[in-house]
Amino acid sequence: MTEWIPFGEGRYLAERAVLLAVDGRGVKLDDTVIEVVEGKGGKRRLNGRGRVPNVLVMELLEEGQELDLLLDLGGEFKYRLRAPGLQGGKVFAPGVKSFVQFVPHSPWEQVPEADFNSLVARVRILPAERS
Repeated sequence: MTEWIPFGEGRYLAERAVLLAVDGRGVKLDDTVIEVVEGKGGKRRLNGRGRVPNVLVMELLEEGQELDLLLDLGGEFKYRLRAPGLQGGKVFAPGVKSFVQFVPHSPWEQVPEADFNSLVARVRILPAERS
């Protein structure tokens, strides 16, 4: 695979991050950070994390096994990660949030700003607090 991470080594804070199910529902991630590290031969790797209510991630997964991740890093840096590897907390009580870690399994897709904003506007965001 050719180099597909356009950022140098470091940590980057996302302005917006949304886990997206195939049916158009989504969950916002808080405090989302990506980290780019350089490995052997200068090959860059990316991983990240964001805080989310665990029970809502499970609700999204009820309709399918894969979730996409929408990342807005500011300006023109807007991306869609298709079916990244996800690993998260295992407490599913209402109101409990934990960090979910993500690692892309394929190159992420840069999405033009207008298309990204349109996509995010169509997502049916699940409320963090249920009544």
